[in-house]
Amino acid sequence: MLDEQASNSETIAKETQEFELVSINLIYDYPVRWSRFKTLRDFVQNFYDAVHWSEWDNRFSYTLADGILTLKAQDVEFSYDWLLHIGASTKRETAGNYAGHFGEGFKIAALCGVRDHHWTVKMLSRDWALEVVTTDITVDMRSLKSLAYKIKSGQPVRREAILQLSPFSDKTLLDSVLQSFYYPSNPLFGQPIWTSATCAVYGRSQEQKPFGYPKTDRNDGSGIVFAGYQAVGSFEYPLIFCLHDYRQLDRERNAFYRMNVIDLIRNTVSRLPAEASVVVLQVLKNRWYDRPRKKYDFESWHGIVSALIKNIAASAEQKALWQQTYPNLLVANMVKRNDLPKYNRRRQALDWLRQSERSFRLVQEAFLALGYPTLEAVCEQCDGFSVTRDPDASEQERVEMLEQFTRLLVPDLVAVMPLPPCKIIKSEKAAWRGMTACIPLSGKISKFRGIAIRYRLPYVALKSSLLHSANFGTALSTYLHELAHMFGGDRSASFSQVLSELMDVTLSNVRLVAQWQEQWESHGASMSEQASNDE
Repeated sequence: MLDEQASNSETIAKETQEFELVSINLIYDYPVRWSRFKTLRDFVQNFYDAVHWSEWDNRFSYTLADGILTLKAQDVEFSYDWLLHIGASTKRETAGNYAGHFGEGFKIAALCGVRDHHWTVKMLSRDWALEVVTTDITVDMRSLKSLAYKIKSGQPVRREAILQLSPFSDKTLLDSVLQSFYYPSNPLFGQPIWTSATCAVYGRSQEQKPFGYPKTDRNDGSGIVFAGYQAVGSFEYPLIFCLHDYRQLDRERNAFYRMNVIDLIRNTVSRLPAEASVVVLQVLKNRWYDRPRKKYDFESWHGIVSALIKNIAASAEQKALWQQTYPNLLVANMVKRNDLPKYNRRRQALDWLRQSERSFRLVQEAFLALGYPTLEAVCEQCDGFSVTRDPDASEQERVEMLEQFTRLLVPDLVAVMPLPPCKIIKSEKAAWRGMTACIPLSGKISKFRGIAIRYRLPYVALKSSLLHSANFGTALSTYLHELAHMFGGDRSASFSQVLSELMDVTLSNVRLVAQWQEQWESHGASMSEQASNDE
């Protein structure tokens, strides 16, 4: 390789001794600033497009020695006329098959390389060799500096293209540029998951990205997205998504925003078959319950997961295998807080889920297409909801004791808001020991100790087990907790404030509490004795 490097250098040096100076009318202070990475990548891009990614390993080569970087493409030849005009490109007719398509890459890269990065840029192909230089031109009687080529023609035709940059010694920059192009042997690529003419998905190898590799701000994970055969962004999962037919419309765009990464991945996965979708969805496991956080959430993975599930659901075989692999998924669609019936039902179902002996996992609503039930449906099958009934005779006696004690304990509350009827929760398996419903009040607002009463309670419901003789404290605290919902929901400040007031008044009346506890327990003993006599 070093001998070849030396030979290339001697050839270019010899063949540029006699030259024609051609201005390309690109003013030297043209306001464009490309980084060293972008400049080198645009040089490499011309070689990449010339040989095609499928021949990259066979027809592209490079050497880096003695401060000179030499890039070579075999069996590639073209006229230097293509390098003279901004917008001129050999790829104009089939733009979708190449990484570049603006027709300016070499020209702008040459400008930035010479002017900003102080590289000497030389090019050789067919029967010509050129070096990028500058020349003085006159425009409307004003002297300006323009980019120009020193061109030597008339040599034996070469079926190759060679580019030399010097001084150049940054191997990390070179690796970062070369690995930013799509080709299966790219060391960042792992096992292929799916490839087609328009897109591809790969796993990520264990290879670390070189310093300076394209990344997405605030999302610099191991994953990579390729658009139009070039790396343009990153994300947190060990996958590579490639959308070959993506067309970049902004030549100054160096990297994707998070929402662009999501959009490209969603576009790519929508084209996958069922089997590949299964592999990708398994990697994205912690996104199965993703949901948009706002009306237009462009960074949510919800749409990506939905597209993958749609693909899997189209295959009866893959759908069945998925259900066998993941039998414990429950669908929980979005429930708005202002939809109180559904919201309360969801809260009960979630509390039941936390107490369930079976380990379930909540997922988004797209999983319905794979045959999974909803959280609420399974909760209802397991009697997890707090469905109510009227108390029987013995339960009613206990209820009346709670109500009488409450009237003694907080008469000022009962004076402004009568106690609601008390019901019994049917199932002891239900998630909640007590429950109520909150109906917003309208009109004049009453207050208890300066705190506004905002809701009417149509009932308060308790589990029957609370009404046993040994459960006075639990029954009373649960009953008062539910009454406090006259003032707000569990997370509201007014609810918390009322609970503090009720705790304070209870602790201030410990003798009264002890007397009623003794009555509660003795009443239980007499009820047991009465039950024995009845038998």
